Amino acid sequence: MSFFKNILGSKDHTKEIAEILPIAECKAECLASECHTKFPNSAEVKGADATADLWMSTKPYALHCLVSTGKTDWQHDATDTPLSLENHLSQWASNNSRVAGGTIKVSCSSLPNHDHENLTGDVLILPYFVWVKGCPNGQIGDVMSELVPKLKLAEKGKISLPKELGGVEIAVDPSHAYVFLCSHRTRDKRCGITAPLMKKEMDIDLRDRDLLRDFGDDRPGGVTVAFINHVGGHKFAANLLIYLRSGENVWFARCRPTNCKAIISETILGGGKVWPEYLRLAQRFSPVKW
Repeated sequence: MSFFKNILGSKDHTKEIAEILPIAECKAECLASECHTKFPNSAEVKGADATADLWMSTKPYALHCLVSTGKTDWQHDATDTPLSLENHLSQWASNNSRVAGGTIKVSCSSLPNHDHENLTGDVLILPYFVWVKGCPNGQIGDVMSELVPKLKLAEKGKISLPKELGGVEIAVDPSHAYVFLCSHRTRDKRCGITAPLMKKEMDIDLRDRDLLRDFGDDRPGGVTVAFINHVGGHKFAANLLIYLRSGENVWFARCRPTNCKAIISETILGGGKVWPEYLRLAQRFSPVKW
């Protein structure tokens, strides 16, 4: 019997969720024999309350800024390194929620950092699918203060995206979707073990569909699966955040390799279809056609 069929006491939020995103009609799990990977016993979610209500167990946010670090694990507080791009960005975000129209989430990602001296860096801004490229660390706050209002205007069709701000390149990301998995082993061993296995399973299926985009492959319409630092709710590992170019933002939890095929087919390629029993958060943003 499915692990999730054993969940008792969880409230049914299907009606509420259906007002945001469509509900998938097919099963969320394939047979274990159809998977290439599986979680070892040591990586099973232990100590988690299987009856905990996942829905809205994390707060909505307006903007997600992901700093490219090329790493899969970070110090306990990933954005606390003084003078780093992520530290400057985090400080800016904590004081500028009004500019974005809501909370600004800042994460470190495994997306590659091309400056080995870490004096400049790249930031992916979601749900806008926009890059800030090669920004000097101390300049990121000024760039974001100028860029975010322009993104809000572009969302309303009132302005086009600038190609540079203050000498820093601004570029559109051509991807169909991004998938982020928490791999922050320093914060929780479960994430460090489960995230690579989830990525392997997703990569295999995406490669079979010719949709997998490894770093440096910028063909349009693809899907990139990457790692990020702590996002909260380690007891719900594996946590999986999805951004679709069409505006959907989905946050699944308690995911396993047996869920990957269905997530790709129904959520990523099926217009954001979801399963309420796996869902922590669902948001629909206005898509921007760059």
